[in-house]
Amino acid sequence: MGKAATAFKDLGKACNDLLTKDYKVGKNTVEVKSKMSNGVEFKPSGTKTGDKFAGSLNGKYFFPVGLDTEVTCHTTGVIEATFETKKLCNGLNVALDCTRPEPSKPGLLSVAKCTVDYAVDMFNIKTSYEAYSGAMHAAGTIAYDAFTFGASADYNANKGALSKYGAACQFVQPDFSVTAKLAQAVGKGAPTYTGTYYHTVSGDMQVGAELVHATGKDLGLAFGCQYKLDKDTSVKGKVDADGMLSASYKQKISKLTTMTLASQIDTVNLSDNKHKFGMILNVTA
Repeated sequence: MGKAATAFKDLGKACNDLLTKDYKVGKNTVEVKSKMSNGVEFKPSGTKTGDKFAGSLNGKYFFPVGLDTEVTCHTTGVIEATFETKKLCNGLNVALDCTRPEPSKPGLLSVAKCTVDYAVDMFNIKTSYEAYSGAMHAAGTIAYDAFTFGASADYNANKGALSKYGAACQFVQPDFSVTAKLAQAVGKGAPTYTGTYYHTVSGDMQVGAELVHATGKDLGLAFGCQYKLDKDTSVKGKVDADGMLSASYKQKISKLTTMTLASQIDTVNLSDNKHKFGMILNVTA
């Protein structure tokens, strides 16, 4: 039996993570993760953006029967819950997501979504349906040697119309990967074409580039790299076609604490006050 194909949403993920992860600017976040002796995991977090503060409390528990549960309570009053099982059969994963709206809004639930994933041998298939909005999603990939081909489609059952579709192809080698994607929102202009390149230069350094083209718009280009200074410290940097220079510094302060500092500098308008900074502090107990 061969290795299951990469999920459609994860095609190009390595490059995407390199160019987007650890660059949260304009906000300061503190997260604390802890695990109780009975297996319950808690993750309270708080984020300050300007003068605004938002927080949440997340809890997870894995039942021995194969049911994973996760509940998140937000300071806005919104409550999200996920119930997931992977033991129905080999390769099958079924999840139910529910959202309780803010107290000021009517209705018991605002979101009720069922997602089914099936991954086996060379195939990976995902389907989902959201009862309130009528949004349906289907995506699938197939792997052949070093190639993975995939397609996706979104359909609105309430409107009875296709809302968007996409296709992708990924080529993977031990030290690099190349991905090409097409995304089209029905009735909203020409499709968007995206190409990514990710290269593992060494165990300590990775580089990546992304090219985005949409008819009638300027060509989007971003290039970034990540370098591991030592086992506890890594730095990242990227620049895009708009002249935005971003950098991050991630440091493991202790066995329990990791801090990430990020900045974004507008090199086109250095004299303007458009530069942004951010910090994330993760504590695991």
